Amino acid sequence: MDNNASSHLLAAHRVSQRSIAKHAGVSTSTVSRVLNNVDGISDELREHVLKIAASLGYHEPAAPGKLQHLHLFTTSFATMTAPHTFHPSILDGVAAECRNHAILLSYAVIGQSAADRAAIISQARERPGTGILLLSIDDRSLVEDLLALKLPVVLINADHRDLPVDTFLPNNFTGGLLATRHLIAHGHQRILHVTEPKTRRRSTLQRRLDGYRTALEEAHMPYDPALVLESPLRVDDAHAAMRAWLNAQRAPFSSVFCANDASAIGVMRALQEAGKRVPEDISVIGYDDVPVASLLTPALTTLHVDCEEMGSLAVQRMIYRALKPDAAPIRVEVASRLVARQSVAACAQEK
Repeated sequence: MDNNASSHLLAAHRVSQRSIAKHAGVSTSTVSRVLNNVDGISDELREHVLKIAASLGYHEPAAPGKLQHLHLFTTSFATMTAPHTFHPSILDGVAAECRNHAILLSYAVIGQSAADRAAIISQARERPGTGILLLSIDDRSLVEDLLALKLPVVLINADHRDLPVDTFLPNNFTGGLLATRHLIAHGHQRILHVTEPKTRRRSTLQRRLDGYRTALEEAHMPYDPALVLESPLRVDDAHAAMRAWLNAQRAPFSSVFCANDASAIGVMRALQEAGKRVPEDISVIGYDDVPVASLLTPALTTLHVDCEEMGSLAVQRMIYRALKPDAAPIRVEVASRLVARQSVAACAQEK
């Protein structure tokens, strides 16, 4: 586990009211009145005492059914696809909702080792009032182990359809469908799809590919495996893969649907370096609508995902799950919305 991240996972030790009073320069009775929300304390004094208590690591004893603490775990790849802000935007939504409900949020980047899995299980067992939020984690056995602990568990941007767990993710299939339909509506018939290699492709990205294939089928256009470019979905990797494709003069295409915006940026750069004009020669569409997408030349047509809303909804469900542990699990697919910009144009001729 990342050393910096793991430091945030240290449990808040039990701090005495006497210790808080000493550090705050007030009486123990004042601390007691503040922590028990008794009237007669000024807002300024209350805020001062609470800040001191928080700095010392104080946490209230968990009331039955009350979510006190939320551990969020994610994998290292989720932070590496620069300029990809998909995951940070989800975290913004999670953090804002935690603040609204006075929930202590811990965050850690984890690897695939047994030690990392053991650390998560340990944190989950540590004390009552704890919820586990898993962001873009595909480790099925880990999810099963956490569910067995009977603690609130919620998934974001992961897809374990046959597990009884609350799940929040983009509507990836519909997004892939909309992206491909948009290109078809502009007259494109040979549409290249850029996605992860099959051996490591996440199920969420597979759903985007499924949407691409369905849109082709709707238009009575054959799916051609030769028009799938497999590459890690980072800018540099997609750039290199697109250059290699062009140099090898592989299957011709008039447009590209990229499974995320980072890969679309790399693809556009490779096309432009090869003398191809976007969108006059080749149209390009991405996915996620990261902030830089609108600043590219040309501005990138893409699918927008409300990441902050997805994070907020996941925390709201976590709170409900703590109150109603036996409630039926839900699956929420947040709509992906097409944002048409300048990187897609009518197909002048089939390349």
